[in-house]
Amino acid sequence: MMKVMKGALIRTYALWSTGQRRGSTCVCLRKSGELHPHVLMILLLVMVAGARPVASMSPAHGQVEAAQKAPTPPSVLLVTLDTTRADAIGTERTPVIAGISSEGTHFDLALSPSPLTLPAHASLLTGLPPSKHGLRSNGAGALSPDLPTLATVLSARGYATAAFVASRVLDRRFGLARGFETYDDVMVAEHLGEYGYPERDAAAVTEAAVAWLRKLPSQTPCLVWVHYYDAHAPYLPPGMDPGAPERERYAGELAFVDRQLGRLLAAWPGQRPRITAIVGDHGESLGEHGEQTHGIFLYRATLQVPLILEGPGIPRGTTIPIPVSTEQLSATLVGLLPGPVDDGAGLGEPLPGLGLTVGPAAKDQASGDQASGDQASGDQASAGARVILAETLMPATAYGWHPLRALTAHGWRLIDAPRVELYDLAADPDELHNQAFRRRELVASLRAELNAHADADAPGSEAGSEAGIVDPDMMAALESLGYIQGTSTGEHDDIDPKDGMRLLDRFDEAKRLLAAGRQAEAIRLLERLLARNPHNVPFLTRLGAALLDSGRTEEAIATYQQALKLNPDLHFLHLNLATALRRAGQAGKARASYERVLKLDPRNAEAWLGLAELATSPADERQILGQAIEAGCRSVRVLLGAARLEAEQGHVAEVEDLLQRALELLGPDPELKQRAESLRDLAAHQARAKSDEPGPPEPTGPPDPAMPPSRPRLH
Repeated sequence: MMKVMKGALIRTYALWSTGQRRGSTCVCLRKSGELHPHVLMILLLVMVAGARPVASMSPAHGQVEAAQKAPTPPSVLLVTLDTTRADAIGTERTPVIAGISSEGTHFDLALSPSPLTLPAHASLLTGLPPSKHGLRSNGAGALSPDLPTLATVLSARGYATAAFVASRVLDRRFGLARGFETYDDVMVAEHLGEYGYPERDAAAVTEAAVAWLRKLPSQTPCLVWVHYYDAHAPYLPPGMDPGAPERERYAGELAFVDRQLGRLLAAWPGQRPRITAIVGDHGESLGEHGEQTHGIFLYRATLQVPLILEGPGIPRGTTIPIPVSTEQLSATLVGLLPGPVDDGAGLGEPLPGLGLTVGPAAKDQASGDQASGDQASGDQASAGARVILAETLMPATAYGWHPLRALTAHGWRLIDAPRVELYDLAADPDELHNQAFRRRELVASLRAELNAHADADAPGSEAGSEAGIVDPDMMAALESLGYIQGTSTGEHDDIDPKDGMRLLDRFDEAKRLLAAGRQAEAIRLLERLLARNPHNVPFLTRLGAALLDSGRTEEAIATYQQALKLNPDLHFLHLNLATALRRAGQAGKARASYERVLKLDPRNAEAWLGLAELATSPADERQILGQAIEAGCRSVRVLLGAARLEAEQGHVAEVEDLLQRALELLGPDPELKQRAESLRDLAAHQARAKSDEPGPPEPTGPPDPAMPPSRPRLH
């Protein structure tokens, strides 16, 4: 009997060993063909234990059966709310988000490392501060391909990954697309936001995400990132009077986002388990501390954001009342999913209150420390000591002022500036009473802690515990005498941003003069501002435009070139220079400036259209516009320009294809439909003329294909 069993085992095991050989010898058999005694023992034990018949133990069969039995790991829905203050979320205005918060864990004191969209999102996805990942301003740089991100980690685990962003400030050229199989940053070039970046509203983002989800196999886990940008200025929520108070319109934008998020959740397949993470990238000042929007200061209004987690493994109805950083989110999401513990190690430390440990660098958090009920406990004691850093380089890179760094720890916030600020966050949450002069020793201690934690290439501060500490009464006296002013130090003008805000008030006055057609007065005011703040790029840019409108073209060119020396990677400046060079008749230099724009932003419609206007023949123009379309430039003006050229050649089918694409981009638009009909008529006439067929008279002339350079956001 034993011999029969042994023979059967050898024969059936030999079937399994197919494909498991080294050369021609099965690794589990002796060269004589006898089964290794150790293997025989294992197989006999399996049979005695009541295992399945050996003939059914092929790996392929077992793996398929295991896959059928294994539960699908949770998918991840990451929702980033651009420009969203922590206090903007509530049951009245945002009931969908508030409902998710009540079912999950809400981090009451979540802080962003940057008040700018690109650096903040890069930190969200990498778990690193801006000084480490390198994206420290909007519009410049790219993530290193060596850095792991949430998307690269989950993609390696077999997750389908897709991102749907709402502004080209998160364009794929900045490196955030790594790890995403789908990175949908497609926007209509004519839908420009406040700062000149194409954008789309929450309805369009949701529609794109829902369409992708519908095509995804139900058993495939996924990471879906949706980015909602609507709360950015100007605040124009659908159905609300544009003249309503600013804060009401801001809240209205978030209410619209909340409704669209509800649509997305309703479309989420019911059989797909999900972890939902909702987080703001940064806040919005709304006039606090003299700042209307964000990017300049590091106060609570622009740093504190909503952070909510809900789903499997996440405590319900929980609030974590201690400061945390949004940098910790990606490591947390990886830690909540089944998979290797260490593959999220490069994403940093997870959030407290969830009992997570991700990677060797994370602090051990015992399972008994998990938070529950209305307030979290356990690992809060150690997490409460966490030092949270923030920075903004925008004061320096945009305005030529001093950059800012902040440290939040031990219940205090230190803001390192030429005049240092210190706030007791419990007693003074609105940060209205600077304690730096009264708490000099604490300032010295926190500043030392800030320098110890900051990266070596972070913006520096003056050495010494007394640097920047000024008696507030003395400061008021100096200001009244006019002694507070900036001095140029080369890279910036060493202006404290608190003082620089007064310069922006005068800058607004200059813009009003320009809007009223009073160019000469505006130019004089801008020149006075630049005498005090010569490294201010917006001042230089607006002065260049005023000089150009006044016919002082050569002076405008010199002004734009001066701005480019300060910020050579800002594509808007190259566009401005190209316009001035074209006006001066310097076609070759203008062409070089447009080409520089396209190296920085390959889908920039203005640059492609500028090159097309400099074309020396219709064939060259047609080639340029074709390259623009091939590069992914989704511009109605580019498509209409290409359609005009095809119509002049009588290419009816090509014209129709281009017009349909333009109509899809802009939707129902009477002006566009009228121009489309004119181009169809022109194409038909030219086609008949080529075939010598009689027809109606030729149209009086091709319509101007150019659409308005900017259209209001469509909701």
